[in-house]
Amino acid sequence: MKKYRVIRLKPVAVIVIGLLACACIGIAGGILRAAPAWSPNAKHPVYSVETENPHVSLGINCAWGNEDIPQLLSVLDSYHIKATFFIVGEWCDKFPESVKQISEAGHEIGSHSDTHADMTRLDDAGVLREIRASREKLERVSGKAVTLFRTPSGAYNDRVVTLIEQEGMIPVQWDLDSIDYKDPSPETMRERILKNLKNGSIMLFHSGAKNTPRALPMVIEAVTEKGYRFVGVSELVHEPPYAVDYTGRQHKAEKSAKE
Repeated sequence: MKKYRVIRLKPVAVIVIGLLACACIGIAGGILRAAPAWSPNAKHPVYSVETENPHVSLGINCAWGNEDIPQLLSVLDSYHIKATFFIVGEWCDKFPESVKQISEAGHEIGSHSDTHADMTRLDDAGVLREIRASREKLERVSGKAVTLFRTPSGAYNDRVVTLIEQEGMIPVQWDLDSIDYKDPSPETMRERILKNLKNGSIMLFHSGAKNTPRALPMVIEAVTEKGYRFVGVSELVHEPPYAVDYTGRQHKAEKSAKE
């Protein structure tokens, strides 16, 4: 018979281990906090759109550098694709000429907050500042109305979604993540987009990501070869009133969100 050694921990060791366990739980809780609460009763942004048309949208977040903006615009122009750029207000402050270039090229401008803060950690006044300040900057520089809002890091809760909607904007997420911020190969990004592509899909890419300029042509060609057409997010989504089900799929108002 095997003998097992019983380890007896001193009270101090027990306390230390307990504190470490609590810290780990707290970290995990913070990570889970950013994830959507997939409940029929929770409010959700628009992840994708229920539509019979083979339309999809290309969403590009601008929160980092602007060095690849000319290349991204050149790629989009060569394929006659109009994208939706979700821009942080502080990015607009740093690179107003890039915002103008994006707008003048005919692309849609959406807000990605003013400071890229975690909206769920702000009080109501803070959330409203992020929405209003970014919108004012983007409209002033681009000369275009801004009606779409994408929360930083995808973090939201019922309160944040409600405040965005109360400001007359549509909260927009994505159902196809290129994970370009992790610097995968262009081929990997293309396969990630194609894997779950469907009518009404909304994609997530970023400016300032290493391989995005090389991946976009491959993604655009593969998606269009499957018969899909790229449109701006505002053209894809249904105007209010609308319903968003627990999967984040947006429906026209006459369709119940629970269906």
